[in-house]
Amino acid sequence: MANVGDLTNFILGAFKAEDDGRVALYHYLRNFFPLETLVTPQLINEFYSEALYNPYWQERKSNLQNDVQEAVQRFFSQSHEPIRMDLLWDISKFQIVPIHQSETLCLIVREHEQAITLEGETFRVMPESDNRVISVRRTGLGEVVIRTYSNLTRIQGSKLTPLNADQEIFYDPGMELKRGLFQRLRPSPHSLVRFVVEGANDVMITAQFVNGFAFRQSQTLTLGSINQESRIFFPLKRLERFYIYRPSDPYYMELISTMERALLMLQTHKDGAFDFARQAFDSGQIAFDQIFPDDKALYSRLRELAKWISSPAYTRHEAPTPEV
Repeated sequence: MANVGDLTNFILGAFKAEDDGRVALYHYLRNFFPLETLVTPQLINEFYSEALYNPYWQERKSNLQNDVQEAVQRFFSQSHEPIRMDLLWDISKFQIVPIHQSETLCLIVREHEQAITLEGETFRVMPESDNRVISVRRTGLGEVVIRTYSNLTRIQGSKLTPLNADQEIFYDPGMELKRGLFQRLRPSPHSLVRFVVEGANDVMITAQFVNGFAFRQSQTLTLGSINQESRIFFPLKRLERFYIYRPSDPYYMELISTMERALLMLQTHKDGAFDFARQAFDSGQIAFDQIFPDDKALYSRLRELAKWISSPAYTRHEAPTPEV
């Protein structure tokens, strides 16, 4: 059976313009799938779903369709292997419909998630914002799968269906990132990061960053901890605030503990109190802005720290007055 390695090697000899759909297909397959992955209609349709998140390909659906179909047909013709071309989507006829009401979007995603629910699984769908929803699924083994969906849907028959999940995170029953599986985040509208966590005591994280309409790899990293890379840490924590109980989140509890310690040091005039408090405030402010914008406990401690840091007792320091 033809695999990703075979198809991408074939495409490599057929590059034309930089905006050619075959270029995007080549990089998508090379960056997202092992070379031994079998080429199926479903695999090509997954590429279409990912590509259509980008406005560039939304405006060039017909070009993308023609480029990819020609490449696939020529490849399978030369390899003398069959493929069901009738199972490939005809994206030139796709109608992409953005949904601007969160309740409607939740209903569409809930119906889609229900259709893929297996026996013993449960799930719930909640809005993340006006144009994005989160699905939290617990499997029969107690593992948790998180998927997010943007507000882009397509007309399928007589109903609307999500274009595709644009982020996917897997946890074990203890809500630790599942080892050995690729996790997928979207730090910005046109960039993706895929990372895999391996190891128990000595954790190693391998991350891959892919950007733009051509799915080009921009960077690879090896990390010892998620918090070493802000393009992974902040998007992940922004998601987790919707389904992780905050008093069980070590990062959150360390923030609160550090800020309370800073307040105590200021109140008792300990040596180094100002510098420690300033660092605690800065860390708390970043967490409030980037991850927990609705957290009252964090906000109240930030306000209290801001008052102390800007009080006359510390005016000898040149740091600007913090604002919350």
